Amino acid sequence: MTTDPVSPQLTQAMMDRIAGLQAASTAEALRALRAAFPDIPLAARVTALEAIRRTEAA
Repeated sequence: MTTDPVSPQLTQAMMDRIAGLQAASTAEALRALRAAFPDIPLAARVTALEAIRRTEAA
């Protein structure tokens, strides 16, 4: 199975969207990303969520 990689710009756009949320949970953040980026695979949305968590933890 092959997947198209998500561009760094799209990943950044998703990270910016997450950063602007006051999501109470991971599930809520993922729902917001799904609504904003419906054509993006779940794996890419999770990658963006993890990237912002790593950035916040640093």
